[in-house]
Amino acid sequence: MESAVKFIVWLLVIINLGLLAYFNQSRFLPSIPQLKTTEIQPEKIAVLNQTQVEALPKKSKALPPPLILEPAVTTCFEWGIFTGESLSRAQAAIAKLSLQAEMKEETSLEAKRFWVYRLPLKTPEEAQKKTTELKAIGVEDLFVVQEPKWKNAISFGVFEDEQLATNLLNELKAKGVKNVVKSLRNQGKNHASFQFNDLTEDQMLALKKLKPNFPEASLSEVSCRG
Repeated sequence: MESAVKFIVWLLVIINLGLLAYFNQSRFLPSIPQLKTTEIQPEKIAVLNQTQVEALPKKSKALPPPLILEPAVTTCFEWGIFTGESLSRAQAAIAKLSLQAEMKEETSLEAKRFWVYRLPLKTPEEAQKKTTELKAIGVEDLFVVQEPKWKNAISFGVFEDEQLATNLLNELKAKGVKNVVKSLRNQGKNHASFQFNDLTEDQMLALKKLKPNFPEASLSEVSCRG
């Protein structure tokens, strides 16, 4: 009986402590901040016109990084070498194409060129047939010469380096090309070449079409002179 009374007493004490803590929790625990709700006031709402909208402060935008342009690369080409009568004809051809060119005189040593070609055939038809046969065996870089002195010859290339000309000659002979020779050109007087700056693709094609009339000349990319 005594133990039952003690149990009831302790139970009442615990209940009282619990109630005391519950009703006084604001004293022991930090208060939760209350958010203050802003009331909407319809009478303060106004509709802005276009002028008022444009007058509002603008949000600044980050500027993109400056565009850095690479310097343009100028490509120049040299066409030559020409001597005597071929020099006059080359000047006339350049004028007819309305091209601007700088003429550069060459010394005899600078003007030395080695030409690899097939000896002239009798007719243009034979020459054209031969070019078809040559292309069939893998010889692509060639053209039929129209210059009167070498008309219907087939040109394979003009070289400043004699060894390059010799290498091409040997390659052609190895493929079975007959009557192909290497000769030294431009041994007359008045050696000259022409330099062109900023040629368009169409102008380049126009110059290349002149090859049959100037078999001793080559068109090559060079460093631009100031």
